[in-house]
Amino acid sequence: MNHASSIFLASLMALLLLLSCKTVHVTPEQYEASKIYFGNGGGFTGRLNEFCMLDNGEVYKVNPSTRKATLRNTISKSVTKSLFKKIKKANLQQYLYSEPGNMFCWMKHHSPQDTTYLIWSKNDTTTNTNVTDIYKQLVAMSKHAQQ
Repeated sequence: MNHASSIFLASLMALLLLLSCKTVHVTPEQYEASKIYFGNGGGFTGRLNEFCMLDNGEVYKVNPSTRKATLRNTISKSVTKSLFKKIKKANLQQYLYSEPGNMFCWMKHHSPQDTTYLIWSKNDTTTNTNVTDIYKQLVAMSKHAQQ
C-alpha cells in the first residue's frame, strides 16, 4: 500500500467515525431530574398547548396526544438555574389551584422529591403573582425558537 492510499484510507475511516457520533437528546418523559411542564388551553376549540423545560435549559414543545417532544429552545445555564431557584423558592405545593375555568393555564413541576400540579383560570385575578410570574417567564422562553 503506498503512502497516498494510506492517507486516503485513514481519512475515510476518520470521517466515518466522525459521522457515526451524534448527540442523543433525552426526551422530557425520560428526563429524571427537575423539569416543569406548562401550557394553556380551553375555549371553544379546547386546544391544549404544552411545553416542558428541563433543568438543563432545554425547552420542548410537547404534542399532548402523542407525547412527542420537539426541542424548541435552549436557555443559558445561568437563566435556567435562576428560574429553577425561583420555582423552588416559590414553594408551589403551597398553592392549591385546581380550577381550570373555560380558558386555563397550568404548570406541573416535577423533581426527584415530588410533583406539584397547578391549574387556574386564565382570567383569575386572585392567582398568586409568584405563580403567574413563573408562568409568564416560562411562556416567554418557549416562544423563542431555536436558530
